[in-house]
Amino acid sequence: MSDVQQPTTNQEDERRLFELLDRYVETLHREDLQTRRSLLERHGDLADFLACLDSLEDLAPAAWGPERAARSEADSSSTGFRQGDVAGEMSSDPTQNPQAGLPVDFGKYELLAEVGRGGMGVVYRAHQKDLDRTVAVKMILANWLAAPETVQRFYAEARAAGGIKHPNIIGIHEVGQIHGQHYFAMDYVEGRGLGELTQNGPLDGETAAKLVASVARAVQHLHEHGIVHRDLKPSNILVDGEGLPYVTDFGLAKVFNSENAQTRTGTILGTPSYMSPEQAAGRTSEISAQSDVYSLGAILYELLCGRPPFKEETPLDTLVQVLEGEPTMLSRLSRSISRDLELICLRCLEKNPQQRYPSAAVLADDLERFLKREPIQARPSGFDQKLHRWVRREPALVSRLSGFLIAATIAQTAYVLNPVDLDYHVRIMSIIGIWVAVSFLFQHMLHHHSLADFARFAWSATDAILLTLLLAVTKGPLGPLVIGYPLLVAAAGLFFRVRLVWFVTISCLVSYSVLLLLHPEEARPPHYPVIFAAVLAVLGFIVAYQVYRVRVLSRFYNRHRLP
Repeated sequence: MSDVQQPTTNQEDERRLFELLDRYVETLHREDLQTRRSLLERHGDLADFLACLDSLEDLAPAAWGPERAARSEADSSSTGFRQGDVAGEMSSDPTQNPQAGLPVDFGKYELLAEVGRGGMGVVYRAHQKDLDRTVAVKMILANWLAAPETVQRFYAEARAAGGIKHPNIIGIHEVGQIHGQHYFAMDYVEGRGLGELTQNGPLDGETAAKLVASVARAVQHLHEHGIVHRDLKPSNILVDGEGLPYVTDFGLAKVFNSENAQTRTGTILGTPSYMSPEQAAGRTSEISAQSDVYSLGAILYELLCGRPPFKEETPLDTLVQVLEGEPTMLSRLSRSISRDLELICLRCLEKNPQQRYPSAAVLADDLERFLKREPIQARPSGFDQKLHRWVRREPALVSRLSGFLIAATIAQTAYVLNPVDLDYHVRIMSIIGIWVAVSFLFQHMLHHHSLADFARFAWSATDAILLTLLLAVTKGPLGPLVIGYPLLVAAAGLFFRVRLVWFVTISCLVSYSVLLLLHPEEARPPHYPVIFAAVLAVLGFIVAYQVYRVRVLSRFYNRHRLP
């Protein structure tokens, strides 16, 4: 870009140019044409500089498709840039001629059609001319604008799969670059992603077990060669016309005893619905073969019921469920699902890696026992484990029931020690009983997606109302009992909804005001309730702000997460 006329040469303008370049490169990575055009319109004094930047976009791979090439041509005309202005001797290279469309020559390959696209790469069906065979060619989506980490990960994928030979694993033939475009060629499988098999409904138990057993054998082969896949999910498993599955996409594969920028503690890698709890927590040093076993269990779960064990509205909510929640029992979703397959799934999905199958091979063995109608190795959980799972599955209900139990125990003990006013005791216990009943009702509503949001708000409002009613019938000074209001505000933050936190805070403030009218003695001295209300409002603000910050990070993760 030496021929570019710079607007000025002072440091401020140089900094402006670099900032603009950073923003422009981001739009290229996101394929955000609208933002790119907006940048060009807002910075007319930098038109020449931006025209050079725009030319970088036109140097992107032709394999991005003719539709995008047409968009690129339209945008180029708006900036005065034409593809013909670039060195014509490289026009046969798809990285230099995006308007050629497909098919197009790419070295010794002829790119025929795009067959897949992810956050890092794009895959094409191609004809390898020297060996006269059909292969798949994968390229880095961002071309030479890709960050060094992306290039490193791309080649790590090629190295991880390159030395693996297994009938159910996509093999790598060649890796290299043509005119700066990184690529590798691999086996081409005419088929579709495993997830597409459930588009018309869940699979029957035997079909699901056969598929996952075959995948587990392939994954075991990876483990025996010191590789953990770390991103097993239905879209990374291809199924050919004969129903045979093939493991692919080793972009997140980790070689045992290796360390790089993507395996440091605190880095979250993978797809939330299928990643193990240790991955979701960023404890990469704990990732092992059992992590892939967890993902295989999540895949089996989805094949049996049509959805993964955890899939919430945002990646943050999904990660929280992976870390803290328990999957809905398959028998509750469909009575036709075999109890043995449910037990196999539950063992794979254990939070503690040591409680899962010790290897993918052992999982495959158990699935094959199921197919042969032999007793499986996975056994029903004991009472302690079932209770632990129930606590994780229903945390909102369990926390409330714990509070009700403590309150009922105190009330009953007080009555036993001083059995004077039976009517008063009955009123207290009745309110607690009603509270327990409505809590079970709202917990049941939370399991229905269409009612979940209403249930959260209605449950929170009911908590504030019943707490106020309970305090209103309490005899004597309330004292520390009003601590229940701040507890409700703090508990609202566990739902990770900013609006819900503010709703609960306002509900508690209104309820506390009503309580002061019913217990006027609590308003003396008058500055005490003012202080309490102010503390309650500040607490609500702090909790809401923290939830907001987490939500912002969640949105960032959602935009930049790995494929």
